[in-house]
Amino acid sequence: MNKLILLFIGFIFLASSLSDARKANEAFKNGDYELAAQLYRQAIDQNPDDARLYFNLGNALAEAGYHEEAMSAFEQYRGMTEPAEQKALADYNQGKILSDLEEYDEAISHFKDALRKNPNDEDARFNYELAQRKKQQKQQEQEDQQQDSDSDDEDSESDEDQESDQNQDQDQQQDPSEQQPQDQPQNQDGQPEPQNMSREEAENILDALEQLEKDLLENREKEATDSRPQNDKDW
Repeated sequence: MNKLILLFIGFIFLASSLSDARKANEAFKNGDYELAAQLYRQAIDQNPDDARLYFNLGNALAEAGYHEEAMSAFEQYRGMTEPAEQKALADYNQGKILSDLEEYDEAISHFKDALRKNPNDEDARFNYELAQRKKQQKQQEQEDQQQDSDSDDEDSESDEDQESDQNQDQDQQQDPSEQQPQDQPQNQDGQPEPQNMSREEAENILDALEQLEKDLLENREKEATDSRPQNDKDW
């Protein structure tokens, strides 16, 4: 069985409470869960001590999509009833809600509680095993998705490496005459651009030029002296 369990009201309450409960049951069977929840609440207002009204309210809320409120209604039912088998009904329905929400760990826990309270509940046993299988299936799907994601990342890195290798091959095959030396930048006219020198280097060059100029002057004076005719007269 893979549906929520509904406890139909069979006792006689106050006239208004009984009327609302019957209308709520009818609305639930017709699939009008919003109306059913509203009528169950009205019945609870008239007869707040009947646990079954909370149980059926939980079913109507669950079918209408109000899962948190449904879980709370089942908790109220469990706290108001004593027999273990009746408490197991709340565990079962809570497990069913959580299983439909794919919250399998919590669902399995509730089905397990239902089986502890009522080991003969075959519906709880079936849904307990079903939730375990769905949990394993979900884990496998997540692992497959992670592997696919990792594979896509590896393919992307491989493509980038291949593109980088191709660019390097193209650079190596380029005509050497088209390659410019890396240590001598050139201007737009193709002439080497002057490289900046430090102040110390400039001063050293100037000193060397001045010394060279002095040496040249001294050599010229010496040559002029050597070439001048000597006076042989003896005074």
